[in-house]
Amino acid sequence: MSSVNSYRLMALLLAASMLISGCNAFEGFDRSVTSSDHAAIAGEAKLELASANYAKAFELYDRLVNESAVNDEIWRGRAGALAGLAGFNMFSVLNILQNEALPPDTSPVIFKAALSITDTELLEKAITDMNKLILPGNDDRLFRSLMAALSAARRLFAKYDTNLSKKLDLPDQIDFDTNDDKTLSWQQLYSRFSDGTAAFSLERAFIELTQALDGRGTEWLTVSPIQGVNHKGTYTPANRSMILAVGNFATVLQQANAWFDVTEAKFKSELVSLDGAN
Repeated sequence: MSSVNSYRLMALLLAASMLISGCNAFEGFDRSVTSSDHAAIAGEAKLELASANYAKAFELYDRLVNESAVNDEIWRGRAGALAGLAGFNMFSVLNILQNEALPPDTSPVIFKAALSITDTELLEKAITDMNKLILPGNDDRLFRSLMAALSAARRLFAKYDTNLSKKLDLPDQIDFDTNDDKTLSWQQLYSRFSDGTAAFSLERAFIELTQALDGRGTEWLTVSPIQGVNHKGTYTPANRSMILAVGNFATVLQQANAWFDVTEAKFKSELVSLDGAN
């Protein structure tokens, strides 16, 4: 038998054996992520995230979310990539909240930090991922509570900064149904910010900050702004200020809600006080 015929016979036998066994010739190239792949991709994603290569990190973490078993590390990683793409930088935010010339314990400092966010939708996707953690630690609580506070500020800018000045001021055309055709209504926003269990809630952000920052400083009893939840812990002055800033933010919104559908001027007055522009 010639060598050409021998090769042809071997090829036919191989094809037949594959058909009999049900083997797929391309199985090695078209499959989900295996455990070894998972570890390699997760390691690469972690390096890309640490290098602030957020687009590549998101691509890798997104692949893991869609093709393998997902754990807290993966949700946390994809959230970090999304937050980075949205313009959120934890160190910059903390620097503004703790060192800005604005009163550090009131809502204007949060609105100042929120100006760094370039994409609210991506930030809220990051918050959604962080809300999927099974066992969040204090760093996770700090991360998602600060993101929630900045997201709330950006939502209010989008709705009530009608003259696009990047601040809430008297020239803004604020009434009871401002931009309801383009954004969530006031009632929807207030429900979102005041619900103690919602991922985007300021009430929850306040409570999680008290948990995340507890551990250094002097003893202090906190009371959440909407539901009056108590927590006793120890806090530094800077950490107390951050907690109070979120609490003040929620309190002003609560006061605005009391005037909604009652007195338009009072409702507007509360809203434009949020960022300290007036």
